[in-house]
Amino acid sequence: RARTVDFPRPSPGRWCRRIPHPLALHRRSRARARVALRLRRIGPRTTMGKETKKTLEELEAERLALEQEAYDDKNRMLKQSQFQELLELQTDEEPEFVEEIVAMFVDNAEAMLVELEELFAEGSDEPIDYAKARGVLHKLKGSSSTFGADGVQQKCEELREHCIGEDPAKCRTGKGSLAELRERVDELAAFLARYTAKTKEIQEAKAAASS
Repeated sequence: RARTVDFPRPSPGRWCRRIPHPLALHRRSRARARVALRLRRIGPRTTMGKETKKTLEELEAERLALEQEAYDDKNRMLKQSQFQELLELQTDEEPEFVEEIVAMFVDNAEAMLVELEELFAEGSDEPIDYAKARGVLHKLKGSSSTFGADGVQQKCEELREHCIGEDPAKCRTGKGSLAELRERVDELAAFLARYTAKTKEIQEAKAAASS
């Protein structure tokens, strides 16, 4: 029986993932482009212009280093106990389980961020719906808690406080703002892209060693 991990979904309507708004598609493509750029900067290890293969031990050590980077108190990207629970759900029968959960979390977070960015867009004729913004933040916070994304969860709490105060300037930029939340989500998405890529390398190395 297939296992699932439930994440809170963005509110229905024109921002629903099934019928993406053009602005949502544009911003999602920008986010994915930022992740791809960071991955290209990392690149494969090369010697004299030729790519060299790493041993399974080297790949495992690199993945462990990535985990420690995410769990470090200074970075506050992921809560170790929570993320490890998700990792332990993956089995040889479901080798892409973690990758699918990561993609689900990132897509949901992006959709909710786009909704928040639309609510706080400058120059809009509509007044800011702070109650709706708090509702979206509540869902994003819950999703982040399930995933173990401590840093994103903290920024949701900070932005929610600004929404309670109904201060549009503080909500948009500065400490605890939507801009900081966006930066934190993009940072986590880039890390998760690196992590899942490294996990796939390890799976391929194991498959090659056993063949």
